[in-house]
Amino acid sequence: MKKKKSLLFIIAIIFLVTISQYRTIYGQQKAPDTYFYVNSKKISLKKFEGKKIMLWLFSTWCPSCIVGFQALAKKQDELKKNKLTIIVLRNYKNGGYPGPTVIEFAKKYGKNLLKAKNWVFGEASNNLENIYNPKKYPDIYFLINSKGIIVDMNGAPAATIDNILSFSKSIKLKLKSKK
Repeated sequence: MKKKKSLLFIIAIIFLVTISQYRTIYGQQKAPDTYFYVNSKKISLKKFEGKKIMLWLFSTWCPSCIVGFQALAKKQDELKKNKLTIIVLRNYKNGGYPGPTVIEFAKKYGKNLLKAKNWVFGEASNNLENIYNPKKYPDIYFLINSKGIIVDMNGAPAATIDNILSFSKSIKLKLKSKK
């Protein structure tokens, strides 16, 4: 089991090095509005304006996605407390490979999250993927603040969970200080 986790961690590090080149495209810009699907219903990202979100595009066949999902599930109480909305979208056509639906995936790796009010499960539209993931990474996420600004993008949530938690906490502190 340790060898498997070590291998997944090495894969995540290689992925993070690759994705860091892509990061310069997204630093500090307004998150483009587009749409995705939840239960075949078209949902606009604009619906989440005013909320801090993690927009995560992943593939259900991806090993680092499984580990990332489990890491986020373990931190659910903290993420909920910090009012982070997590929009989990299976990549358009699952990145071209077979695999379970996003709901089947969630049932297997974090069943309790399906009823969590701060989680949204859906399918990326081709349009959303072309905007947010044109290089077709199997595991990429964007941290978008309550003003709609992309403040970070990364991949492999298990390897970057501290960054996600820091984002969720720092925004909360900024909002408190405005009161």
